[in-house]
Amino acid sequence: MLLQHRAFFVREQVAVLRFADAYDLLDPVSAQPIGLAQEKPRLKWLRLLVKKQMLPTEIVVLEADQQTVALRLEKGWSFFTSRLAVTDARGRKLGSLRNKLFSLSGKLLVEDAEGRSLGEFSGDVFSWTRQLKDPAGVVIGTMDKKWAGLAKELFTSADNYHLEIDPASAAQPDRVALLLAACLAYDVIFAEN
Repeated sequence: MLLQHRAFFVREQVAVLRFADAYDLLDPVSAQPIGLAQEKPRLKWLRLLVKKQMLPTEIVVLEADQQTVALRLEKGWSFFTSRLAVTDARGRKLGSLRNKLFSLSGKLLVEDAEGRSLGEFSGDVFSWTRQLKDPAGVVIGTMDKKWAGLAKELFTSADNYHLEIDPASAAQPDRVALLLAACLAYDVIFAEN
């Protein structure tokens, strides 16, 4: 099961002239595939005219068999802020993510299914590291952008991330789902051009 992992290596697939992104989810120790995340934009043709971050999209996260849905992220139209709903395979709401307006470093606010704050996913302006801190300031997850090599960094927008979840949160599949969703949402909302 994908959501039983405590750490993920998220590798964005490189492709030329693609309207949708895809992410390999790997075990960071063994480098074995443990899942796949695929973006399914609703209005592909409009990406030629409008900035991608503004358009509605869905990200489907699949188990290692690439058939079984583990979770979904759905984003509607975005003008100033983006809001993503996170649901499990059966459509049960797990929580939501939204970016903070006027944030230089790219902050995501994470809420559970009832709308209660689980914390803030953020980092320094010039840092490649993002942390999810609960309302008390305790770090429950860390995401680091990993160097992908000179050619990939210069000529593509594909990024690699390492996500590490603290043991207490890793025992809760809903929290793991929200942290993985925050990692993917960060790339979709802030890192993609």
